Amino acid sequence: MAKKFNLREFQTQLSQQLQAAASRDNSGSRLGFRVGDVNWLVSLSDTEEVIPVPPIVKVPGACRWFRGVANIRGNLFAVSDFADFMGQGVTSEHADCRLLIPHHDFGVNAALLVRNTLGLKNINRYQPSSARVAHPWVARHYADEAGVDWCDMDFGQLLGNTEFLKVEAQIGN
Repeated sequence: MAKKFNLREFQTQLSQQLQAAASRDNSGSRLGFRVGDVNWLVSLSDTEEVIPVPPIVKVPGACRWFRGVANIRGNLFAVSDFADFMGQGVTSEHADCRLLIPHHDFGVNAALLVRNTLGLKNINRYQPSSARVAHPWVARHYADEAGVDWCDMDFGQLLGNTEFLKVEAQIGN
């Protein structure tokens, strides 16, 4: 018989891991996540939290990648499908999907829909890669011990990007 997945236990463990990581030197620690077919990293100090996807209310007249708004503990957050925004296709929602919420210091109630999280990663074990930087929110590229490519996200660049902030659908598109 398959073991049941306990969401509360998972959330508690992830929260404890993030809190423990935040309390020590985490200059090399990143949260790994998957968007489309690309592995991403984000600094723990840039991340407020990662949560299961709550109900999302669609917004008429918005771009397809702008999923809508979600009520997260009494605050409205703008939810964007990060893969679709980058032209990698719509993220199909399933149990492993998460909302990645940037730190409140960015001053933006935004949430990124990601395919799944990949746990904590230590970039001090990774090698810088000379891969082409395709977007301004890619701070750098790495290759892990197995040679797998990772993009290190600059949340500030993404959240300040004009195209990311322009959620209204363009007529004729």
